[in-house]
Amino acid sequence: MNVCKRSNIDLHFMVKLVEVDGPNKKAYFVGIGEQNKDEKYEVAFDMIHVTPPQGAPDFIKNSSLANAAGWVDVDKHSLQHVRYPEIFSLGDSSGLPTSKTGAAIRKQAPVLVENILSYIAHQTLNANYDGYTSCPLVTGYGKLVLAEFDYEGKPQETFPFDQSKERWSMYILKRYVLPWLYWAKILTGKA
Repeated sequence: MNVCKRSNIDLHFMVKLVEVDGPNKKAYFVGIGEQNKDEKYEVAFDMIHVTPPQGAPDFIKNSSLANAAGWVDVDKHSLQHVRYPEIFSLGDSSGLPTSKTGAAIRKQAPVLVENILSYIAHQTLNANYDGYTSCPLVTGYGKLVLAEFDYEGKPQETFPFDQSKERWSMYILKRYVLPWLYWAKILTGKA
């Protein structure tokens, strides 16, 4: 069953939120897609969840390190800057065409380290990041689809079963295991 239909939730795609009128419970959007460019929408709501747009910090965005979007301009496989070979970047500040997730950084870090060591030793950069990222998608209470994929959108599943099916075990992974892994292992450099 579709969670959105069951919960009577409206989702709006290819639009940009431009204003929220909290007292009157109205949100205002502008179309950003080819078919609805600059079209204006007014949507009444009972509850709204808003995530602000993400962007690179100004010190990167306004520097010669940035690409057109403001992120550090790196080769998507080597993580080396495209104009300044002594600079490497990963994670939230990098201009990689993938989701900025802890799982992605976990796969980027060994590539970055190996390539920096190769660069220092004047060797060819052989480590290659394939764009792996992981997005846990909660589909209902106690149900989750763990989407893992690369730059090409090809599944890169960690577990030996079809991860495209909703599973309670994947919900438990997201709820308990991944937070522990992030705080106790990834941030401390042990995973």
